[in-house]
Amino acid sequence: MNTFPYDSWEEALEAADGASGYFTFGPGGNLAMVILTILAIALAVAWMGWLTMNETKHLNESADKVAQKWGL
Repeated sequence: MNTFPYDSWEEALEAADGASGYFTFGPGGNLAMVILTILAIALAVAWMGWLTMNETKHLNESADKVAQKWGL
């Protein structure tokens, strides 16, 4: 599957005038990409925090069950 919209790299470079970048990390400034990047970083940090807290809760519950079972 060829999804490259140009026939050659030269044509793609001509289309990239530097003022209006592609919707990637390519040339030009793009406010949408900045917003998506910040949103992605914030969501990743929030997810890692949730994952850590959730795993801590499950591990502590399991440790309590083992301690009750063996009288520790």
